[in-house]
Amino acid sequence: MAHADEGNDTPAGTAGERYRRARETGKAYAEGERAEIRHAEVVSAPVDVADALGLETGARVVWRQRLTLRDGRPASLSASWFPASVLELCPRLAQRERIREGTTRYIELKTGRRPQRARDLWSAREAAPEESRALGLPAQATVSEVRHVVYDSDEEPLAFEISIKPGTGHTGTQEYTL
Repeated sequence: MAHADEGNDTPAGTAGERYRRARETGKAYAEGERAEIRHAEVVSAPVDVADALGLETGARVVWRQRLTLRDGRPASLSASWFPASVLELCPRLAQRERIREGTTRYIELKTGRRPQRARDLWSAREAAPEESRALGLPAQATVSEVRHVVYDSDEEPLAFEISIKPGTGHTGTQEYTL
């Protein structure tokens, strides 16, 4: 499978691509990309997050939201959730700062839990008003949504991310090894 981040200057478009880049270069983002961390806090897991992470609804999770900019323009808005149990070894997850090596790689380095497999589910939908504002899109614009779940070598969910990007996108599911 070819990856969109094979060259050092190619944007890392998906969570899986950012993880591969981080393992290879120590940085999750390509030249010209940067992330603004908008939120980083411990919250109660909504139903879809709890299901993805194999937790009870309302369990404590770390929620991080970031706006990724490419050449100074909004490229994606994404949110990641992690079981709060990783906070003892990974306190930076709950801080509103960039983690240059990427959150999944950071968890791997601090806990030894190596991401083994991921599943991505793509869909297209109308942007919510706050997503349109963050991405600089007109009202009712169509966006592509990717729901990404990472599993460690014990098949335990390690992270869940929802990424929103401008465009019509497509629908589908892909599973792959990391």
